[in-house]
Amino acid sequence: MLRSAASPWANLARTCTPTGRPSIAARCINISATSPSPEPSLQQAVSVEGTATPMHTPDARFDVIGTPFSLLSVSLSASQTLYTRRGTLVGLSGKSENTLSTLSVLEPFQRAPVGIPFLYQKVSSTSPVTALISTKTPISSIVSVNLDGRDDWIISQRQALLAWTGLTLKLKPQYNVKLGLAHWGNTYITGRGLLALTGNGQIYQVHVKAGESYVAHPSNVVAYTASNAPPVPFRFKSSNVRFQVPDLGFGSLVQNTQFFRTMSKTATWRALATTYHTLKTWMRRTVWGDRLFLRFEGPTTMLVQSRASRISDVLTLRDVDEIADSPPGAVEDAVTRKIKEEIKSIGEQGTKAPIPNTDASGTVRYATIKDGKAEFEKPSV
Repeated sequence: MLRSAASPWANLARTCTPTGRPSIAARCINISATSPSPEPSLQQAVSVEGTATPMHTPDARFDVIGTPFSLLSVSLSASQTLYTRRGTLVGLSGKSENTLSTLSVLEPFQRAPVGIPFLYQKVSSTSPVTALISTKTPISSIVSVNLDGRDDWIISQRQALLAWTGLTLKLKPQYNVKLGLAHWGNTYITGRGLLALTGNGQIYQVHVKAGESYVAHPSNVVAYTASNAPPVPFRFKSSNVRFQVPDLGFGSLVQNTQFFRTMSKTATWRALATTYHTLKTWMRRTVWGDRLFLRFEGPTTMLVQSRASRISDVLTLRDVDEIADSPPGAVEDAVTRKIKEEIKSIGEQGTKAPIPNTDASGTVRYATIKDGKAEFEKPSV
């Protein structure tokens, strides 16, 4: 049976008629570039959050503002306490009549020996306020750290702690005697709360994964998370040549020689020893001053500053003079002089003749009565 040919208009209408196809749901896929190398990631840190998914909502809020990040905006709720470095409070927004500011002294006997600041300003208010905090150095950055109680932090720089808030936040100074005297003062922080840290230049965040290691100079490390494997001092090899020199007892032989023992008491020997000590100190500062590093084992998170702290920031001029410029043998001379003075005083007391007792009380004297007169015997000396 022959069918009539369909008109081209009918074919066009059949093609353009919408069919009942099922709708396909579209998904947005975000593709971000990652580093293909297994090295620890290095990124600029403005706010450091905890590693766990459930986050603790604090009563305060730290916002870093300005370029380069030179101001900190702190939003406090009612009855929330803020601790900030003395002299860093710029301004306050809110009901100032409800705000209370006092000077707080935090463990001065434990912080002062290693140069950790212990004078902080305690700010609290019965109504919500917003405070503005700045740093004391012209070239510095501020980073806020949110502690949720799962990770503890260790602040390695003495002047890094700017402000903090939190009812359960605990700060404890500790000494790291494995490093040099300039890096002894650390602060161990545990609990929940907010921290504001400051550093020279820009502050970057370094993530070290499990099984990896990272070597950094202690002057650049601002803070890091506490772990079971604390950082250890590390020095790079200066030579691959390995040899051992046997101990022939030359040092003890020199010390027991009468000539060297006599020469060590002269002024010429002391001048040569002082010159050698000064030269050795200068060589350690200038040539070999960068040999000491810290080796971190993952997993850990570090905050690194782009500008290293100078030694004048961690040690005063008096400390540098006493530590670096003290002549050798000064303490030994003082001790020897003190011992000689005590021996001399004891010897003088032992050679003195005993003073005769002239007190007549308790002595017996005999008297002879003759012709109505009494004659007493003279005491024998």
